[in-house]
Order: sequence, then C-alpha cells, then structure tokens
Amino acid sequence: MSKRKSKNRLPTKIPTVPAGQKEQTKVAHLTQQQFSGPVPHPQILQGYDQIIPGAAERILRMAEEDAEHQRKIEKTAITLAGDEVKRGQRYGLTIGIFAFITSIIALALGSEKTAIALGGTTVVGLVAVFVTGRIKQSLTKDNGEQDA
Repeated sequence: MSKRKSKNRLPTKIPTVPAGQKEQTKVAHLTQQQFSGPVPHPQILQGYDQIIPGAAERILRMAEEDAEHQRKIEKTAITLAGDEVKRGQRYGLTIGIFAFITSIIALALGSEKTAIALGGTTVVGLVAVFVTGRIKQSLTKDNGEQDA
C-alpha cells in the first residue's frame, strides 16, 4: 500500500489592468561611478574647495608630498640593497683570502690534509654561493621579464 503525498496549491492571481487604462511599467536606473587614485575625483575636490577655500590645493599638495616621500623610500631601499650586496662581496673576498693564506701556512707546516680541507671547502663554498646567487638572480630576472 503506497501513500501519495498531495500538496495544496493556492490559486495564483494574475494582475489585470482594468479596461480603458494602459499598463504602466516602472523602470529604475542605477548609476555607479568608481574613481581610484591618490586624490579624490575632481567633483569631490571642488566640493571640498567650496566648503573650505583652498582645501583642494592642500589635498593635492599632500598627495604630491606623499608621492615624493614614497620615491625617497624606494630610492633608499635600492641603495641599501646595493650596499648590502657590495658588503657581502667584500666579506666573502676577505674570508676567501684568509682561508687561502691559512691553507698555504698549513701546507708549509706539513699538514696537507688540513690545507686541502680548509682551502678546498672554503673556496668551493664561496664559489658556490656566488655562482648560485648569480644563477638565482638571472633566473628571477628572466622570469620577471617573461611575466611583464
């Protein structure tokens, strides 16, 4: 014995227009404006200037000063990064020279194994760091150019 479920449906009313009248349609228009930038939209700037005379000029000056500040920060960051690379190269050269001199002294004192271990590992390590650093830099540079 199976039971059927029945749903009660309410009658749907269809709106009708009385005879002699025209059907009216209401249309709504939505306008959206979007503006992006370091300064407000010109109309907004004009509104600020009407409320406070000279406000538009102050806002523009503030945006210019902010842009100048950002350029100084970027220039400083680039300069510091370059200085760091140069400092690392100098330290690497200094370590390499000391390791080379120490391995020569160890060799002169008759400790060949120490000289080979010290000179070989230090020189190979420094060369590996500088070569791998160059390879990574060139790969990053190449990938950046391909993406752009």
